[in-house]
Amino acid sequence: MRAIFIAVGSELLDKDRVDTNSLYVARKLMERGILMNMKMVVGDDLENLTWVIKNACKRAQLVVVTGGLGPTEDDLTREAAANALKKELLFKEEIVEDIRLKFRKRGLKMADINTRQAFVIKGAQVLPNPLGTAPGQYIDEEPCRLLLLPGPPREMKPMFDKVFVEKIAPLSNFFIYKRCFKFGGITESEVDAQIADIYGKYRNVRATILAAPGLIEVHLLGRSKKSVEEAQVETDAVAEKIKTGLADFLITEEDIAFEEFIVKESKRRGLTLCTAESCTGGGIGNRITDVPGSSEVFLGGVVAYSNELKQKILKVEEHTLIKHGAVSRETAREMAAGVRALTGADIAVSVTGIAGPGGSVDGKPVGLVFMHLSAAGVEQGIHKVFPGERKTIKVRTINEVFNLIKNYFKNLDDK
Repeated sequence: MRAIFIAVGSELLDKDRVDTNSLYVARKLMERGILMNMKMVVGDDLENLTWVIKNACKRAQLVVVTGGLGPTEDDLTREAAANALKKELLFKEEIVEDIRLKFRKRGLKMADINTRQAFVIKGAQVLPNPLGTAPGQYIDEEPCRLLLLPGPPREMKPMFDKVFVEKIAPLSNFFIYKRCFKFGGITESEVDAQIADIYGKYRNVRATILAAPGLIEVHLLGRSKKSVEEAQVETDAVAEKIKTGLADFLITEEDIAFEEFIVKESKRRGLTLCTAESCTGGGIGNRITDVPGSSEVFLGGVVAYSNELKQKILKVEEHTLIKHGAVSRETAREMAAGVRALTGADIAVSVTGIAGPGGSVDGKPVGLVFMHLSAAGVEQGIHKVFPGERKTIKVRTINEVFNLIKNYFKNLDDK
């Protein structure tokens, strides 16, 4: 079964707005072997939305539309869907009464404009919305099922979950098995070059490569119409070949964030962490402390942006700063030593670099970052020149520091 997702709303076309509903729906569908192979964002335009829904229903067995079910004049999803299906809209007085009751419970009077939400496509099942006023609609017709849901995620998710369990999931006759890998210290193109010939030989295993600055994810989805065991056999065959070929870059096989892995492994080994940050401005510590329970392993950090603080708090030598500069392997090493002495942590990591867009000097371009890890009997420093804008450079730096810690753990295991 193929699915298409349509997010409705001109505001979603703005560069600062991100559609999260499609990610939630795609994950739920994939759990039952239903693949979302297309998603679109459509502004509040009746002609465009009608055309998109009409053609989506020709290409997929399931079309999910979120947004545009409100009471205002630019909420056009109901009308567009009816036009696309060549069906009439019917007015349901009981929906008006339900909306009026919701307003009354909040001590408010319902505006007349809310009656627009009581129009239902002929033949559609009305989906109650316990958290809002916009009911959803489900049109269960061959060859395409059409699902209309409100845009706010807090309303959309519980409504989708209910109709998914009752109406959509039973349509899939696939058994599913999944594997996941997280890799660091390698690029997306390098990963794909090494694994494309592996997963390409298996028709029932789908591989998805997701790239973030400094972090690559590979998700494998095996499907079988016979059994979970059959899906597992093929998927595991692909997974083990990938795992062997990229063993040096493997972070974890769990579908968790890099910082979760760092905290989890630190706990397992009984090790504590601390940070000394310059160009990342506390980003490493922030990512670590986003993980529940990180207080068991993270003792603290120092954000020393100025040379004065590097000297006063982290005890970086003035001679080091004058001779080598704040952005240097020598300064990074002394920063790590200083914060480790200050906190007493088992592992200290430090970063100092040029995040840009200014600050470059001869021999030290924008994107140059020195990182250092200090632990008992281990002093390891690396440097990278990261591409991208300021925020991207900071994210790449943080993930590279996590990779440095991951490699330290790996070396402990190899001893």
